[in-house]
Amino acid sequence: MPSHQNTQATGQEYCVEKGRQIMRKGFWIALSFMALLAVAGVVSGLEDTADVNLTSAPQPLPPVSVVDAVIGTHAGAITVFAEVAPRWQVDLRPRISGVVSNQTPPALAGSRVSKGDVLLQLEDAPYLANVADARSAYESSKLDLRKAQNKHRIAMKDWTAAKPGETPPEMAVHLPQIHVAERALKATEARVAASEYDLRSTTLRAPFDGIVTRRNVSPGATVNEGDVLFQILDDSLLDTQASVGPHEWALLSKDWTDLTVGVFDERGVKIGTAGIRESGGFLDPQSRKHQLFLEVKPLEEGRILPGAFVELHLPVRPIGNTLRIPESALTQNGFVWHVDRGNRLQRFAAQSLFRDKGEVVVAAPEELAQETGLRIVVFPMSAFLPGRKVAPMDLEQSK
Repeated sequence: MPSHQNTQATGQEYCVEKGRQIMRKGFWIALSFMALLAVAGVVSGLEDTADVNLTSAPQPLPPVSVVDAVIGTHAGAITVFAEVAPRWQVDLRPRISGVVSNQTPPALAGSRVSKGDVLLQLEDAPYLANVADARSAYESSKLDLRKAQNKHRIAMKDWTAAKPGETPPEMAVHLPQIHVAERALKATEARVAASEYDLRSTTLRAPFDGIVTRRNVSPGATVNEGDVLFQILDDSLLDTQASVGPHEWALLSKDWTDLTVGVFDERGVKIGTAGIRESGGFLDPQSRKHQLFLEVKPLEEGRILPGAFVELHLPVRPIGNTLRIPESALTQNGFVWHVDRGNRLQRFAAQSLFRDKGEVVVAAPEELAQETGLRIVVFPMSAFLPGRKVAPMDLEQSK
């Protein structure tokens, strides 16, 4: 009996404890549910507040900077880079071989020389001897001719006395000997002229006014025929050559008579002008471009030097139905954005014709041919969408 009573008491205690655990779980579940309802209420209130704020305060329109561009006829210039070169430049080579006996001071590199100045003297003893031999041979040939002529006169007298009225054969009166002596005299005369020319060639002179840019010889050196001894350039006459592609070529006026081309340095400062001498009727075999040959005239003496790289601004003929816009307005993929009359963004694919002084001239699209001008967006953005409403601002006002 006592053991049975203990078992019943233990069972009752277990049931009481189990009930307490269930009550605690129910309490926490109810508390969590109430907290969830409270959070949901707070979030709903915030959403309602946000909706009220959006509807009551609309966002402002994005501002864009614009410039007015007129659709009409525009002209300008094409920029081409070129190198200025002297019109006359020569590598001086001796016609003969010899030993340098004297080199005058004007022959130093960097020196300025005048036409006819002596640059170098070769030893002339061998060539003096050649001249003397040639003159001696010439005198001998003259004597041989006189002898042949004398024999001819004697033979003619004898023939006339023996057979008057008959024409003598050439051999009988020594005519072939005269012809041979005459040719020999001409040959020796030419040898005298050639030897004297060689003698004069022992003195190397400047062919024109200019600057010695290179010297490859020293006194006492032995030079051979054809060796480059000096290089001289004339800086008084300057030329340049411009290469123009087919597209740019079509934009140029082909009347070169009164066309003046501006010449600018690397800083964009005008340093001279140029006139087109010739337009080559051929394409460069490597670049496949048209060639223009120009004569350069500096604004000040010494302002443009041979070897300088310059910018040539070639005038373009006036082109109608075009727009002149800032370079920044043309996007990388070739579009131009503008603001229509309803202040909405629009765009068109632009055909770039030429660039001039930070601006680009493009052909106006056919769909805008009735317009007289457009409000061009100066700084287009990749996020732009056609039809989006914006707040246009004049470029000067936006600065």
